[in-house]
Amino acid sequence: MSVIDSSNVSISDRNKVPFNDNNMDHNSEYEQPSKRHTATISVKRNLNDSVVGEITYDSLSVDDNDVKQSVNIPIKRPPPSMLKRTEHFIQDLIKINDARGPIESKLGGPHIKLFTQSVEASHRLAKFFRTKDMGYFIIGPCSEHPIKVVMRGLPRNLNVDVLKKALVEEYEFVVHKVVQLT
Repeated sequence: MSVIDSSNVSISDRNKVPFNDNNMDHNSEYEQPSKRHTATISVKRNLNDSVVGEITYDSLSVDDNDVKQSVNIPIKRPPPSMLKRTEHFIQDLIKINDARGPIESKLGGPHIKLFTQSVEASHRLAKFFRTKDMGYFIIGPCSEHPIKVVMRGLPRNLNVDVLKKALVEEYEFVVHKVVQLT
């Protein structure tokens, strides 16, 4: 606890706290807060001031070379089709390239990743796998993945069926399942 001498403090008249210079005992009502808990306000604003300031910007110069260059937006490719790797996978890749045209492939573990340029080509490749009875699986696009939601803070005695019914009827969500964790 520290005591402040009134000569070191300047206080406006409306917030003036009377100090007795002669009585400097430690029982005074005023305690100075630590510097960490104090703040000083140095900006004085009038409520009638406008928000718009005097910030100016230089106009940008445009080169003719920049206008002629176009921005190439990459086309998002579908996820790869995964072909099961067998002993004669090289012959399988030759069959695929002969039937479906050149397809990028990468070896990785027990599967071969096959990359196509479009979603339609990916569907045709899956149809080819089905007709030739080749082991494969396809990772679906992110837009088709279900959204999983966790709701916390719900009461334990809340009926799961009531929650599912409210989500479907009131909020029109497509709900596959609702599970209550313990």
